[in-house]
Amino acid sequence: MEPKVISVEIFGQQLHLKSAADPSYTAQLAEYVDGQIRKVSRQSNDPLKVVLLASMNIANELHEERKKQEESAEIVARRADSLLQKIERSF
Repeated sequence: MEPKVISVEIFGQQLHLKSAADPSYTAQLAEYVDGQIRKVSRQSNDPLKVVLLASMNIANELHEERKKQEESAEIVARRADSLLQKIERSF
């Protein structure tokens, strides 16, 4: 897909982003980031601190999801090995 420029607003700032992703997907990401920043902004008036805290929260979410995915992949691999061993023993 050819990169397109999409305008989004995050925390009151208009941004023009060039992305090959679907514009609606980019808009969804911007809405999510905006929501996370606004949630944290209740705790501080310092814009830099707000953005850093929101970034840490988003990074934590990403890390936790990756950890869950790795754990699920390990479970699937163990189950697949177990099934393969059962199949091999049946022959």
